Amino acid sequence: MTLTLNDPLPSDDHYEKTQLAARTTPNAAPAPLRNRTKSHRDQAIDLIRFGCLVVVVILHSMMSAAVLGPDGAVEPTVALSGTQGFTAASWLFQIMPLFFIIGGYAGITGWRRMRARGGTWADYLRARLRRLVGPVTVLIGLAGLGLSAAGELGVSADLLAEASLRIGQPLWFLAVYVGLTAVVPVAVHFHETAPRRSLAALAGAVIVVDSLVAVTGLTGLGCLNFLLVWPLVQQLGFFYADALDRPVRRPITWSVLVVALLALVGLVATGVYSPNMLVNLNPPTGALVLLGVVQMSGLRLGHARLGRMLNAAHETKSTSTGEAALDPRVLRAQIWGRVIAWGNRYGMHVYLWHMSIVIVLIGGLGTLAQAVSLVPGASELVLPEIESSWWWATRLPWLIVVMVLSGLVAMAAERVPFPSEQRLASVGRTIAELAREMRGQGSAASRAGADDVTPTVDRPQLRAAIAVGAATAGIAVALLVGIAPLIWTFVAFGMLIVSLTVSAGLTSQG
Repeated sequence: MTLTLNDPLPSDDHYEKTQLAARTTPNAAPAPLRNRTKSHRDQAIDLIRFGCLVVVVILHSMMSAAVLGPDGAVEPTVALSGTQGFTAASWLFQIMPLFFIIGGYAGITGWRRMRARGGTWADYLRARLRRLVGPVTVLIGLAGLGLSAAGELGVSADLLAEASLRIGQPLWFLAVYVGLTAVVPVAVHFHETAPRRSLAALAGAVIVVDSLVAVTGLTGLGCLNFLLVWPLVQQLGFFYADALDRPVRRPITWSVLVVALLALVGLVATGVYSPNMLVNLNPPTGALVLLGVVQMSGLRLGHARLGRMLNAAHETKSTSTGEAALDPRVLRAQIWGRVIAWGNRYGMHVYLWHMSIVIVLIGGLGTLAQAVSLVPGASELVLPEIESSWWWATRLPWLIVVMVLSGLVAMAAERVPFPSEQRLASVGRTIAELAREMRGQGSAASRAGADDVTPTVDRPQLRAAIAVGAATAGIAVALLVGIAPLIWTFVAFGMLIVSLTVSAGLTSQG
């Protein structure tokens, strides 16, 4: 078919129908599953996901600062949180609901794709844990050794403790995400059999918890929402994945967006929820669910247009390859394609390492400020007063430096040698066999069949629970306790290696 550059871009409905055709496999699965088995990544979703990571990096970088105390010591502090206008800005910077919605989309499409290929829950869990736990294991190991070396070089214990906790600060997301990943097959089952009832049950539970907190004043009860809000938001991602198979009903989508936004504004105005969306994050509240609905609706309205832009190289009609290469839409799509490919490969490492970069930079600036403190006004140039004119003037260079260094460190971290799944599974088999021998069960017959023995054959559900539990515990240690002193690095690192070793032994037999 001959294509020309002058033809208009396809309509939203046409775009979504062609996307559906590309996602659907030739061999149809049973009724609930025959759609949504994608043959390629959704560029728009990948770009939004990487964009969410960039927003988090910007927010953390802007809020991280230090000052020189009365005694000249460097004191890390939090910037902007008390600034006029920060509460309003938090409505834009709070993108975690959107991130978990995209996670739900990725979870259900990944699980359906694997199931369509004949894969099992064990295959899905093994692959997801490897992708999530591997990078954080590298972070904890290297950052822990770095903090230990800094302590030997004379850095104060207080600063090391602060750095340790700041490095672990972003890991709460990983802890929650690992848990959600483990229950994706079960959650998808409920979604496919009773989607509205599943959503209503989770929403009702969130309302009950928020109501109990409001009535009793026991804010600790809100921690129950860690088990409710994020699974509910993930469930919204399931609905979003299903909706992409259908044309956008713009009046309905706009109505949902407006109603959710008005409901959120009303609940904030009446004091039910904090107007600061970052306050509503810990513990999570129903405000984040409503914000997630708003963000999901906005993404739904713009998804097709964004997708057309990113796929211009494929959809632009041309009679000449040379002409297509000069089309600005094609050039723009190619540039964004490279950004997306980079983000897919290194985005998680950027998220994990950016706080380490921020800490090192702040420490370096603090040391420099101390060194020039005898020169009048010099220390204020290095560590300006927070929210002063000079502080604001230095924020853009500060963000650029953080971004560039985070990207470079991410590329280096991605290349850190790490044991393969086969090696970890072999280690798991060896440990299991040694344990059997120590219990007096290492008979000649069992040793002869050692090649067929894996840590998952007997009780795969238990092995999976150990893998998920060890991963969550390792991340929780780094998040809540830190990775300094070095003993905590060993504890967290060891738990994560246990998780990867056990999960590597999960096979399709499970």
